[in-house]
Amino acid sequence: MFVSMVFPVFLGIVVALFFALPVKWRPAFLLAASYAVCGWLDWRSLLVLVVISFSTWAAGRKIEKLLVEGKKSRGKICLQAVVAAYVFILCFYKYIPSFLRAADWGGRAKESLLSNLIMPIGLSFYLFQAIGYLIDIYKEKSSAEKNFVYLSCYLAFFPKLVSGPIEREENLLPQIKSPVKVTLKDRGRLSTAFTYMLWGYFMKMVVADRLAVTVNQIFADPSMYDSIWLIVGAFFYTMQIYCDFAGYSYIAIGCARIFGIRLTENFKGPYLAENITDFWRRWHVSLSTWLRDYIYIPLGGNRKGFVRKCINTMIVFLICGMWHGAGLNFVVWGLLHGVYSVIDGVVRQKGWKVKGGRTLTFLAVAFAWIFFRADNLGAALTYIGAMFTAGIHPETWNQTRMDLQLNEVEIALIILSICIVWGVDLYCRRKKLHLPVLIQQKQNAVRYLIFYLLLIAIFVFGMYGPGYHAEQFIYMQF
Repeated sequence: MFVSMVFPVFLGIVVALFFALPVKWRPAFLLAASYAVCGWLDWRSLLVLVVISFSTWAAGRKIEKLLVEGKKSRGKICLQAVVAAYVFILCFYKYIPSFLRAADWGGRAKESLLSNLIMPIGLSFYLFQAIGYLIDIYKEKSSAEKNFVYLSCYLAFFPKLVSGPIEREENLLPQIKSPVKVTLKDRGRLSTAFTYMLWGYFMKMVVADRLAVTVNQIFADPSMYDSIWLIVGAFFYTMQIYCDFAGYSYIAIGCARIFGIRLTENFKGPYLAENITDFWRRWHVSLSTWLRDYIYIPLGGNRKGFVRKCINTMIVFLICGMWHGAGLNFVVWGLLHGVYSVIDGVVRQKGWKVKGGRTLTFLAVAFAWIFFRADNLGAALTYIGAMFTAGIHPETWNQTRMDLQLNEVEIALIILSICIVWGVDLYCRRKKLHLPVLIQQKQNAVRYLIFYLLLIAIFVFGMYGPGYHAEQFIYMQF
């Protein structure tokens, strides 16, 4: 969506109309714009989104009504029924087509309607929002929203529709219900929003999409490469998925800031984490905190002993893996992170000192990403096996480099862009602020210089133009 040439035109029109409208009409307009985006991407997804929005609105009001009447047990039954229905819908779209294609009874599965179901845009993200919203109503942490437009906009808000963040009701809904009287004259807000978007586009178009070219070729046929190139492919994907998903999140945050809405900061320098627990505090923050609050803690968290804590951790990461995809490779990816977390818990419980924790964490995460990227579990195991058995053949490196279209300029751009991303994360961690906020603290000359450098980098070194099809954001498929 964000990398489409249509999007800047669409955003410009929406921004112009938004600021031209009276404040009270703005939520309804944002909902209309969000539905337009969803319908543009896939009209079937729009139908699912409207149905889920209406059912969540109605269920929320019903649960609250039952609680007010003192019928908490019936309210719990209502909640369980709706949550079960939402989980079924998610599993139906995510697992049924994959299962039928894998089974392929008599060669007829590929022709069936169910096997060709397309995952509705953003379904995994706004369903988790809806479930969290209903649970909070039942627990009386929040009140049911009476206005359908407000609640629908909370679920459908277009900057975060496709790939999150998974917003909580207490953060996003009040901003939609009572929009700040923002104006185009607020240069500080617009400057911050613009910086978020520029940095996001740099991460996506200059770094992630450039790395994708090499990654796709290496993972397509690992048998063609020696161990060094397979390690390079795994490292490149580790950086690709970060720059791709974080890039989307920064663009989404920037878009929302234009309208005076603050979305959750989804990434906080995850590859600088000291351990795997720290990594999940920094990677996909909105998902990890959702899993913690709505699954891990209700299961008992760490309140029922260390063994139960480990079991709860494994359950959470199993669900995390299944949320990401239907293949066994995603299950293994999730369980690997569960094992990492259990080991980390043992280490911290024993008080053991681990040298090189940041490096070990990065290597463990990079290894797990192989399962995430591979087409299936067999392909992942084949890739890993080849990493340790293919050997090292320096005499083939030049030919391989040419086959991968990695000339000296491309290699220099890749190294430089990765260093820039890593350097920015280090600087932001040291300052404990995100880059767009830090830039606003600089003098005008420095701020504008950074703007121009990012723009030049995107237009000169970004992957786009004739003969090139921008890679869709990786998390769109989830």
